[in-house]
Amino acid sequence: MPGSLVELPIGHRFCSNRGMIQMHSRPKEQREAVRNLVHLVLTRDMGTFNPERFKDWIKDVDARFRKVGLTLLFEIRSRTVHFTIKEIRSRRTAFNFAASTHVQFEDRDVVMSVEDFAKPVR
Repeated sequence: MPGSLVELPIGHRFCSNRGMIQMHSRPKEQREAVRNLVHLVLTRDMGTFNPERFKDWIKDVDARFRKVGLTLLFEIRSRTVHFTIKEIRSRRTAFNFAASTHVQFEDRDVVMSVEDFAKPVR
C-alpha cells in the first residue's frame, strides 16, 4: 500500500543498543502485541486520523499493551508518528518505529493527560 510503510530499525543496531530489549527473548504475548501494532500501522492510513480519534486509538492500543506489561508512547515530529514501546516494570525500550504516512496534525494537537496513562492494569 503506497505511503503506509513503516520504518523499522536495522537489526544489528537494534539488538546492540543496551537500552533495548531483544524481542525474541520477550514473552509471546508481548511479541504478539508489538506485531499487531506494526500490522495496524501498516494497514491503516494514519492521515485519516484527527487529533481526537488518534488520542482514542492510542488509549485503546496502550490499554491492550498494559495487559502484557508494556506501554505505548508516541511523538509526532514533522507530522510523522514515532512509536516507542516500553516495558512497564523495567522502563526499558522494547521496540520503536515510525509510521511513514503523515498525520494532518502536530503533537501539541493531541493533548494526553497523565491520568489517561495512570489507570491501573486489570
